[in-house]
Amino acid sequence: MKNISALIVVLLMLVGCTEVKESIKTPDIVVAQPKAVVVPKVEFIEEVKSTPILVEKEKHTDTLSIIFSSQNIGKYALEATNSINTYLLDQNKMFNFKVYDLEVQNKQNLYKAILEIQKEKITKVIAMITKEELKSLNEIDNVNNIQFYFPLINKYDVKNIEELNNINFTFGAISYKKQFEELIKYSANTNLVEFYGNSGIGRTLHSYLENVKVKFSKKIDDNNGRYKSFLENNSRLNNSVVLLNTPIIKSSILLSAINAQELSIVSILSTQLNYTPLLFSLTQRHDRKKLIIANSIGSIPTELDEYNNLIGNNLNYSWVNYATIVGVEYLTNGNIDIFKDLSLVDNQVEYPVNLYKVGNNSFKRIK
Repeated sequence: MKNISALIVVLLMLVGCTEVKESIKTPDIVVAQPKAVVVPKVEFIEEVKSTPILVEKEKHTDTLSIIFSSQNIGKYALEATNSINTYLLDQNKMFNFKVYDLEVQNKQNLYKAILEIQKEKITKVIAMITKEELKSLNEIDNVNNIQFYFPLINKYDVKNIEELNNINFTFGAISYKKQFEELIKYSANTNLVEFYGNSGIGRTLHSYLENVKVKFSKKIDDNNGRYKSFLENNSRLNNSVVLLNTPIIKSSILLSAINAQELSIVSILSTQLNYTPLLFSLTQRHDRKKLIIANSIGSIPTELDEYNNLIGNNLNYSWVNYATIVGVEYLTNGNIDIFKDLSLVDNQVEYPVNLYKVGNNSFKRIK
């Protein structure tokens, strides 16, 4: 293993190079709290320059950049930036790293950021934007000179993708659809019941089930926190399989409420949304005994995993961080061979789908 003390010294130097202007607003639930590198707030679009990562003077240094909206993706902006810095240190890549914060994701801000990137002649970009902005990106002049990697977008969720003929793209998001396919296979055609959140991800997960026969579906919002009202004496839940498309806080309350009602549930299934160690602190053992969770985070090189743990980034439970690191490897090395269980098919990273039973204090793989 490389010298950990040397890494800590370099990370401290990186922290010293940044000025904290305003912290990025984060959600209430944080899987891994970053502790080292801080992303500065940018007034509109400001190029944040850092020193080259482990660069020898006689070698050519290329530039990698990341675009994100701190207001839209919150903590992931900070975590992704830390993860990329750590990756470049670990791999001794000859790259400068520049950060562009859109603050608010919209066409105007994206356009200005790309013009600045083109001016700097940067050709490798991690773009943490949503699929809604792909059309705007496609309309920018000479944008095909930039190689984009989209860690938040799965290619198969993009409609009319053939119209994006000006973008040189690779997509890196996991597939919730594939996770559903594996979970539903596991349910063995038992009656399905769904609970889903009223957030963007909750509605997206709900939409994936439009062609699946669901016996009962209920949107869980902030106004129906007394879950007993729709669980008690609900015969449609008996002998059913529950699909839990809610974030961890609501999921933990639902799990407790379902167990308290002593419903004859066959099993409870969830996607990546609830693959988090917080599950063990927010639920009781008997509440999660029937819970099966899908996960698409594959194997992580040992040193990369250890270095991220040093700065509080746990790649094992954050698919966004994981997908971002895969993208950096692809943009800087031209392949993703170090990730043994991943592949690149038609400009989309393909991830495994594994199913886990939730044990007393660990996830136990069953498929």
